Amino acid sequence: MKIALFFSLLISTVYCSAQKNGADWINLFDGSSLKGWTPNFDDQRVEVKDGMIQMLSVKKNLWLVHKDVFSNFELVAEIKAPLGDYNTGIAFRCDETPIGYQCEIFDQQSGSLYAIKKGWIFPPSKGELEQFYAIAKDSYKKGEWNSYRIKCEDDHIQIWVNGHKTTDIHDDTFKSGRVAIQHHGKGDMHFFRNIKIRPLP
Repeated sequence: MKIALFFSLLISTVYCSAQKNGADWINLFDGSSLKGWTPNFDDQRVEVKDGMIQMLSVKKNLWLVHKDVFSNFELVAEIKAPLGDYNTGIAFRCDETPIGYQCEIFDQQSGSLYAIKKGWIFPPSKGELEQFYAIAKDSYKKGEWNSYRIKCEDDHIQIWVNGHKTTDIHDDTFKSGRVAIQHHGKGDMHFFRNIKIRPLP
């Protein structure tokens, strides 16, 4: 009887711990509204449909910026870009402009790291993209939903594309800020869903 009670309490403790860990995740996109998000200019098309944020802009770099500020965190998101011309990304530790880090999403460059208005972080220069391609390999799937994971712990920044690690560096250009998603004014509609963040100590 005591053994059964012990295991029952143990299972309950593990279950409650798992629930607590799961509750650490914050939905930046609630699936039904743009609550918390603001575009960086007014003349644009952004809407929520079928549990997705749909973004379209013509010739202007459109960012949708979230209001909350984070420093150390783990961020996940799913993004689908069109098969034709496009350029998109996930900004993080950025201001409302936004200026900050950007996880590039553009064919083989997807999962690389750029500092908006400052230049490349990883690879260190555009001339070294071939070395990045060798790391990223074929992790990005063009025209499909792709999952991204970004983890920031102090100056340690890591990025995964569909579970494949593409960036693992130390850099302290930006220490905290907001999250933003992009339509660079090229191509058709871009789609975003399941945008979640988990603050870290």
